[in-house]
Amino acid sequence: MRTLEEEIESLIAVDLAVLKPHQKRAFAGLDQYRRPVEIRGVPEVAATIANSFGAFAIFDIETVLRHPAITPLVAQALYSIPVELRRAACDRDRLKAERARNEMARIISAVLLQRYHFERLKHVGTSCHDNWNLAFEEQFSSRRGKQGQ
Repeated sequence: MRTLEEEIESLIAVDLAVLKPHQKRAFAGLDQYRRPVEIRGVPEVAATIANSFGAFAIFDIETVLRHPAITPLVAQALYSIPVELRRAACDRDRLKAERARNEMARIISAVLLQRYHFERLKHVGTSCHDNWNLAFEEQFSSRRGKQGQ
């Protein structure tokens, strides 16, 4: 069984792998002919990665957050990734690109895990429950009350 850290890292790696080619190139600062250009699209990539955490409760000390709240930290982590590594993730050599994506996922997950604590929700995902907020409160409201006492 995988640890939570490995699961988070693999979620991020999958998000990076399934980005559309133009998003990968924009994030890496490459044009359609793989020439260096200005880096674009980091907020969109950050939002994509943050959306994959919809099935997690994210704790910032004692505050419970939902996945859109971590987008700024994900964007900050994305900006901290060296351009060479981003460009390696767009390489035609699939093995080199996969290694670069896995390294980027490791960097991003380390930043997230250093700041936040993640817990998987009992429900499979946010869309499987008609009232997500009620399900969230049922699972985590009693814990918050115990921590404050």
